[in-house]
Amino acid sequence: MLVHRPLAILLAAGLLSLADSRLSYPQEPKPTDPQASKPPRLILKSAPSNSARDSAPPKIEQLSDLASRLLHYTGDAGCQKDNCKVLVTDFVFPDGATIPNGVQWADELSLLFADQKNSIQVIDRSLFKDFWEKAHLFAKVQTSEPVARWMARHFGATVVLVGQARMITDDVVQLSARFLNAADENLISPSSEVNLRLTIASVAFSPVADPPAIPILPPFPETIDGGKVYRAGTQGVGLPSCYNTPNPLPTEASRSANFSGTILVEGVIGVDGAMKAVRIVQGAPFDLNDTALETIKSWKCKPATLEGKPVASVVPIEVTIRNFPQH
Repeated sequence: MLVHRPLAILLAAGLLSLADSRLSYPQEPKPTDPQASKPPRLILKSAPSNSARDSAPPKIEQLSDLASRLLHYTGDAGCQKDNCKVLVTDFVFPDGATIPNGVQWADELSLLFADQKNSIQVIDRSLFKDFWEKAHLFAKVQTSEPVARWMARHFGATVVLVGQARMITDDVVQLSARFLNAADENLISPSSEVNLRLTIASVAFSPVADPPAIPILPPFPETIDGGKVYRAGTQGVGLPSCYNTPNPLPTEASRSANFSGTILVEGVIGVDGAMKAVRIVQGAPFDLNDTALETIKSWKCKPATLEGKPVASVVPIEVTIRNFPQH
């Protein structure tokens, strides 16, 4: 990420820097320590080979077939009678890329579970979507088992269903899914698969930009303390400098999962140097968003100036949280 006259503070929890003010919505960050920053990935059962040597066409089934198979395995993931609450996450590609139909399949599967008229309760998918949007999380973090369990615990679910999809022919996709226990990493159900025929052209079945190019952000006020709010580093506005920047520390949940990641924030520094407002542009799981926001709100800075006078300004801030394995 390009840095415009960088203001950088090295923290015990990670590196915070004042990012290029000309870059409104940064792209997905690339961690500097791959070993420390890669969360555990899900490994689901592979689809049968459909190579040229395999002349038999894939068997086409229905999403209801997948629901029936999965319901046989709820006990393997720790669901007990009258105590089984399920969270269904979106289907994604194996590398975590978003799928055009991934949300629809998860919605339909959730309804199929709810229609079973048994002791299983299903978390409202609209709550999951609202949570995901407000946290500004990448879909790719769903491929991490600790993240999936954290989301389940957030909603009070007993188990979380994680699913992946991959093309096996030009017009057939295979969905694979399994249950993870929200509290016990040793309780995992076997995976179940189903082959579905696509109703859209295969060329349209491709990864979707994640996150969207322009995320939906809560608005900043146009004026603060009676003065206009500018964007730092533009239209002749200078850059503020911060001198009191407490560390946003990792949460206990992120430490337990050995999770490392980057949070992108925008803040408004007022004419008095106080942080007047903050918002998440790109978030992280394990309640790290809340920790970062609360910490940044306490920062003290020297305001930006315009023609020699202090003005309120919007600045981008990058927070990288690093956890290291416990030995």
